[in-house]
Amino acid sequence: MSGERRRAKWMDVPLALALWLLMAQTGGAGAQAVADQLAVCKNEDVGTQKRIEACTSVVDLAKDDDDLRAEALLQRGVLQEFAGDKDAAVKDYSEVIKLDPSSAVAYFNRGNVYDQMGEHDRAIADYTEAIKIDPTDPDVFNNRGQAYDALGESDSAIADYSESIRLNRDNPRAFFNRGLAYANKSEYQRAIADFNAAIKLDPRDAEAYVSRGAVHEELGNEAAARADYRKALEIVP
Repeated sequence: MSGERRRAKWMDVPLALALWLLMAQTGGAGAQAVADQLAVCKNEDVGTQKRIEACTSVVDLAKDDDDLRAEALLQRGVLQEFAGDKDAAVKDYSEVIKLDPSSAVAYFNRGNVYDQMGEHDRAIADYTEAIKIDPTDPDVFNNRGQAYDALGESDSAIADYSESIRLNRDNPRAFFNRGLAYANKSEYQRAIADFNAAIKLDPRDAEAYVSRGAVHEELGNEAAARADYRKALEIVP
């Protein structure tokens, strides 16, 4: 089992200022067209394909406004990722990085896609860049830890999960992921402690019960293992 990854993130820019500058450059009608398309691009109540088309319109219309283009490309990248077109998502996130090399969100999102594609080294490189830009985001440390785990680098993974927990002690997935890493190193008491913490934060996490049960079973604690497996089945019959 592997820990669940965080969803792709959105980026907010000072759009009112950007649109005002665009209006000054192109006239009110052009700026309004961009604003209308951007609204559709970001509207979660609109279908994915229509949103992708609207984001593309913003990219085409705002050729001289890097902030607006980066915003639309990032939104489109998230939508492409959601639609399952990972190559298109990577391309969009890469374009955002070209326009704004300080975009931690673009590095984070591209890293997530690389990780989903099994390109864990590339994912780690992107997460590392995101951390250089913003070392306070617990999600990036958690996801880089998962990429290290996928490569069998448990110690590096544990270090990242620990930092994620330090930054946000209310995230059950970081505790769960670190518990898995400890279990893989046969550090079973530490694993149980982390699964306990994950369950305390999310009592409906069936995976945590199953994983803790497996550790109890490994330690010969059959009654505790059966209790955890039963609890998991109550949650997910």
